[in-house]
Amino acid sequence: MRGPAAKRAAKLEADLVQARTDLMRYQEDTKRHFGKSAEMLGRMATDYREFLDHFVSGAERLCGPNSKELDASGLERPLLDTANGAAAGSRVERAPSVDAVSTAVPPPAPPLDSDPLIEDAAK
Repeated sequence: MRGPAAKRAAKLEADLVQARTDLMRYQEDTKRHFGKSAEMLGRMATDYREFLDHFVSGAERLCGPNSKELDASGLERPLLDTANGAAAGSRVERAPSVDAVSTAVPPPAPPLDSDPLIEDAAK
């Protein structure tokens, strides 16, 4: 086979070889990318677990008997109790009525893990 058909067949075969090479390279790059992503995610999970353990043990040591047990499965539970028993960082409560405000006890002190200076600067 000679002539234009042979040239066209040779070009198509070369294109096919190039496409297969490109596909194999892409598959290897994809495997390497997602392997690295999985490795990094695993390290992040380990680091987060270490941070959480550090945070909880520090809170227990610094805040004393007001601290509650906290683990990765119970993040909804409060770390600190305020004077009236509400959890620090808990859901927003409804505003009291006008009558309740006039006879209400002053609000509890902010949780020990908040910094009013930082909060004021953020406003």
